[in-house]
Amino acid sequence: MADTPKIRQLRSYLNLRTRITASDNRVFNGIFMCIDKYKNIILSQTEEFRDAEKRFGGLVMIPGKHIIKAEIEDLELSDEYT
Repeated sequence: MADTPKIRQLRSYLNLRTRITASDNRVFNGIFMCIDKYKNIILSQTEEFRDAEKRFGGLVMIPGKHIIKAEIEDLELSDEYT
């Protein structure tokens, strides 16, 4: 696979805390582990939020077709971005 600027940018987000909003309004907070060509994202140490309910999910794969928004939460904490 080519080492393009977009791939380097995604690689820089590995192991950072990430918030994913799914199409069913669930929010997943976890550590960004990987993404594939279908935009499926894997998070570890994940907490899932739905309405006022919170539960621990551990290692979670969120299908790319259900991802509404993905945010890296701790860019300001990363040495690369300060």
